[in-house]
Amino acid sequence: MCGIAGIINYDTSNSVSKQILESVTHAVAHRGPDGFGFWMHNNIGFGHRRLSIIDLKSGNQPLQIEDNKLCITYNGEIYNYLELKYQLIKVGYQFKTNSDTEVILVAYQHWGEAVVNHLRGMFSFAVADIEKQQIFIARDHFGIKPLVYYQGSDYFMFGSEIQQFKEHPHFKKEINVSALAEYFKYAYIPAPLSIYNDLYKLEPGNYLIINFKGKIIEKKVYYDVQFKPIYSVSYNDWVESVTQALDTSVAYHKIADVAYGTFLSGGIDSSLIASSLAEQGNKVEAFTMGFANKNINEVPYAEQVAKMYHLNHHIEFIDMTDMQSIFPKLIKHFGEPFADSSAIPTYFITKKIREYLPVVLSGDGGDEAFGGYYSYQNFLKILNPSAPNQAYKNYLKTALKLVGKTYQSTPRQPNLTDWINLVSIFNEAQSQRLFLHEVFNNIDTEANSYAKWYQKGQEQKLDIYSLASYLDYKTYIHGDILTKVDIAAMMNSLEVRTPFIDVEMVNLMAQIPTKFKISRNFNGTWEKKKILNTIAAKRFGIDFIKRKKQGFTVPLADWFNHNSAPGKEFEMIIQNKNSLIFNYLNQNELKKQFSDKNQVDYNKLYLLFTLEKWLENQ
Repeated sequence: MCGIAGIINYDTSNSVSKQILESVTHAVAHRGPDGFGFWMHNNIGFGHRRLSIIDLKSGNQPLQIEDNKLCITYNGEIYNYLELKYQLIKVGYQFKTNSDTEVILVAYQHWGEAVVNHLRGMFSFAVADIEKQQIFIARDHFGIKPLVYYQGSDYFMFGSEIQQFKEHPHFKKEINVSALAEYFKYAYIPAPLSIYNDLYKLEPGNYLIINFKGKIIEKKVYYDVQFKPIYSVSYNDWVESVTQALDTSVAYHKIADVAYGTFLSGGIDSSLIASSLAEQGNKVEAFTMGFANKNINEVPYAEQVAKMYHLNHHIEFIDMTDMQSIFPKLIKHFGEPFADSSAIPTYFITKKIREYLPVVLSGDGGDEAFGGYYSYQNFLKILNPSAPNQAYKNYLKTALKLVGKTYQSTPRQPNLTDWINLVSIFNEAQSQRLFLHEVFNNIDTEANSYAKWYQKGQEQKLDIYSLASYLDYKTYIHGDILTKVDIAAMMNSLEVRTPFIDVEMVNLMAQIPTKFKISRNFNGTWEKKKILNTIAAKRFGIDFIKRKKQGFTVPLADWFNHNSAPGKEFEMIIQNKNSLIFNYLNQNELKKQFSDKNQVDYNKLYLLFTLEKWLENQ
C-alpha cells in the first residue's frame, strides 16, 4: 500500500516544480514510510511513497519500462499478478523485478486500457504513455483504494488523499455547498463530489485518459455490478460455492512477502475470514477492539472463535480519553467532513495491529453482499408491510374468506426517497430547515449522488433487495466503509485487505437469488445473511449466529452526554453565534433540535461536531 501524486501543468512549456511535487507527495508519507521517488517529464511529474509488501528489494516507484516510454505510480495490491506475469512471459515479455507494479505496467503495454479487465485486487494508478502523449488513470472495481483529482485554473493534479492538494500553492479551498448537503444526509460525501469545488473522487470501476496538456479526453466505466440471479441452483449448492469462493479469496488476499493477520470483531464476517485463514494452515494473529460498555461489546464472541481456532488473540479497549486525543488528527487526514464515528476505534485497532505486522484482512463487505443491514429489511417492508411471505399471505386470505372477510393489502414499490430517508442522518426536510436560505438556494439538487445509481439499478430491473444492495455498492461501501478503513489504517501505515470485496466474490454474489440472502419468516422475523449464517453455524455452532447484529458501534451517548467534556463543548458550539457552522446553518433551528437533553440524536450531534472541528482546521 502506498501514496501517489501527479501534477500536469496545462502550459506544456511550464515544467513541474520539483519542490511542489515533493510537498504534495510527502504529505502522504504515512502511507509509504519505506521509501519515495519522483519522475518528471517537462510539464508532468509523478510522486510516490512506498509501503513495502511485495518484492521488498526492487519494487520502487515511479517505475519505468520500454526505454522509459512508460512510467507508473501505483497504490494497491494485485492478487493475481503472478498468473498475469506468467501469461505475459508466455507471449514474449520479460521482467526485471518481482513486483506487481511491473506486471501492471507490462500488462498496460500489452492490453492498453483493457488492462483493468484483467486485474484482481485493489488499486489506483497512473501510467504516463510518452508515445501516445497521454496519462491513463484507473481506480479498482469497488473503490478500495482512493483516487482524487483536481481541475485547477492552470494545472491538473491527482493523489491519494485530499490533504495533499492543500500543499499546492494554487489550490483553491472553495466549499462546495452541494457536497455539504450530501454530508448532512449521509455523514460522508459520496463520489464524485468532494467538499471542495473542482476536486473530485474518481468513482470505482472507472478510468480517465488525460492528454499531456491536462485535459480529460475520456472518462469510462469499465466495471459495474450486474445482478443476474440463477434460479436453477439449490440453496445447498450455493452454500458450497460461497464457501469455496471465500476460502479462495482469502488465499489470494494473503499473498505478501511480509507477515499478516486479521481483524476479529466477533461478528460473522470477520470470524469467517479468521477461520478460513486458520483452516489454510496459518498461525493467525487476530485483533479485536472492545469498549467498556458491555451492551456494544462483542469481545466474548471473538474470544470464542479465537479459542476454537487457536488464534493468537490481541484485544484493545478504548475510552473517551482516547477519542479526544485522536479526533483532531482524524479531521486532518480525512481532508473533508467525515462523521462515521467508527473511524475512531478503527484508528486505534489498526495502530495496535501495526505494532505486530503491516498487513491485515478484514470482514468488510459481507453485509452488502448477503443482506446483513437492517436498512434492507426496512426497505423490503415498504413493499408489503403486512406480509411479504407469499405462502403466509395465501393462508391468511383463505382463513379470512371462511369468516366472510377480505384480506386488505396496500403494497407499493419502495422508491429512492424511501431509501434516502432510511439511510440519512438529516432527511431532506430537516436539512432544508437547517440550512440558511441563501445557502440552500445554491445547493444543486441534481447533484444527488444516489439518483443516477437508482436509475441504473432500475434499468437492470433489480428486485427490491438487489436494488438496495446495488446502491450500497455504488455509494456507501466506498464513500464510507472503505474510506474510513483506508484513511484510519494508512495513518498507521497498515494495509487492510477485504476478501468479501473482491471482484470474483461479488460477481458470484450477484448470481445468487435474493431469497437465499434475506427473507421473512411466517412469524414476521427476518433472516438476513442466510448463506453466511449457514456457513458460520457449521464452523462455530448455532448459538453463535442466534444473536442481534451489532456492527462496529461507538458509545456516542456515553462520550457526548451533556456532563462529559465533549458534550459540554458541543453545547458551547451551538450556543456561540460565531461558531463556523453558522456560516451555513440556522442557529435557532439547531438549538431547537437539541433543546431536549433527554432526546438527543447522537449521530446528528457527532455530524455537527465533526463539521465544526473540520471548519476550524481546514
